[in-house]
Amino acid sequence: MNKENDAENFSAQRSSSSKEATVKHTYRQYPYGRYAIPISPYGWYRILVYSHKSGYSNAEVLNKLRRAVAPRRLRIYYLQESGQLEEEQEQDRFATFTFYVDSFKLAADLQLRGHCPPVIGVRVDDEPPRIEVNDIYREKLRQVILSRYNAAKRRLNLSRFYADDQLRGEFCALQQFECLEAIIEIMAQEMPRLRHLLLDNNHLCILDGFRSIEKQFPRLKSISLQHNELKRLRELRVFEKLRKLEKLNVRRNPLPLNYEQHLVIMMPQLRKLNRRRATRWRRVITVRDTDSDSDVESVVMPKPSNLHRDQQPGIRKFVRRYLKAFDGDQRSSDMERFYHDNALLSLTLAKDQGSAAWTAPYATFDRQLLATRQAIHELFTAWPKTQHRAATMTLDLMLVQPKMLSVSITGTFMEKQQQQQQQRHYMRTFVLSRSLETDDFRIANELIHLDRGTLFSPNPSQRHLMTRLSSATRLKSRWCCQFLKDTNWDYQQALLAFQALLRRRQLPKKAFTGKCAVAQPKWRL
Repeated sequence: MNKENDAENFSAQRSSSSKEATVKHTYRQYPYGRYAIPISPYGWYRILVYSHKSGYSNAEVLNKLRRAVAPRRLRIYYLQESGQLEEEQEQDRFATFTFYVDSFKLAADLQLRGHCPPVIGVRVDDEPPRIEVNDIYREKLRQVILSRYNAAKRRLNLSRFYADDQLRGEFCALQQFECLEAIIEIMAQEMPRLRHLLLDNNHLCILDGFRSIEKQFPRLKSISLQHNELKRLRELRVFEKLRKLEKLNVRRNPLPLNYEQHLVIMMPQLRKLNRRRATRWRRVITVRDTDSDSDVESVVMPKPSNLHRDQQPGIRKFVRRYLKAFDGDQRSSDMERFYHDNALLSLTLAKDQGSAAWTAPYATFDRQLLATRQAIHELFTAWPKTQHRAATMTLDLMLVQPKMLSVSITGTFMEKQQQQQQQRHYMRTFVLSRSLETDDFRIANELIHLDRGTLFSPNPSQRHLMTRLSSATRLKSRWCCQFLKDTNWDYQQALLAFQALLRRRQLPKKAFTGKCAVAQPKWRL
């Protein structure tokens, strides 16, 4: 009997310990399960308590909630006896009372354990409190702002102002118009000569509080609004009358496309935008605001030289991928992503007298205008396999617009056909436009011109110059030919060019003949 009682006690203890473990596991998983609550950017959470039918007073309900989250201390802020506010939704007006906490863990505990007292309902959301600015609150804001002000540099840092340690137990977000208005009023009184203002990481999406800022801070030179939630360009118009504003930083904001162009026109006094030199713009385009149905003002594009410098790396990458796909084994399938559905292509061939046999693979489509992507693929499938020579290619970016590019490339490729390789010369001009599906550039129009490439054959006088340069410099014939061609077959200039490259040690060992090729040879000018 004793053994049976011991066994029953052991099983009961084991079951109770397993239940406790299950409860602990559920508690650890509360942020992701049934009792998940939204993450507040400010760290403040609203607690709505529904206890009309419980029979308890509000003080008794608060005591029960304190015992429910024990040993964690329940600190209550902005307690309100009724949930019926004008800003609240219909479902929130039936709450008995509401209060706020400034801890995510405490809010999660209330969401998980607040239902344990009988006939009491608790709901948690991320709604920030609404602040009434009085004299006491205004004085506290004044102390915090003065502690963040650098009088020597006339610089005020309000980054993450809502998380300041001196505001512990008080809520103050610049996004709320009342708080922002009080802060600007204090700034105008204490620091009218302010020059630098930092407003980073404050979740700002509306800047109406900065109206007439040009009268309050006429010497303001730089403003930083990084990591905020500005979505519309119209919000930044409050700064366009600041005549001395030279630096503006609005990085990491969900602003519309091409917003930088518009800001430079809106504020021509800017010298730096987003920590970079503000580019002056010339060609007119239109920028669409994300939250508006109508187009905003006309904006101008920068000078072509600046845009060419910015666009060339991406264009070179596009051309390299295109030629790699063109030279690949699966040319027909790999070329589909480079062309629009209704792309146009025109092909011309250079025909010499008595030497038109090389045009046989291309003559079927000579001087024809192909109007579909499928026809273009059939054209390229009929071509022999090619290998483009990157060393001979030149690229020219002729036209740059937000939705259109014009690119011209020239060079040579090796035509591989029947175990023979023939060199051909090409000139291709692409017109690229943005695709509506992927917003990437694709070829909308192409002009191809092919010519029969011939290997260079020097005449007797040129061979004599090559032999003379090789004996003086110990260069191989191919390198001597290249030096002379680059200097228009001027022997003296070719020798000077060789001397300059040799002095800089820019000639490889493979360019010379003999074991002592790297040593400087003796020559006479």
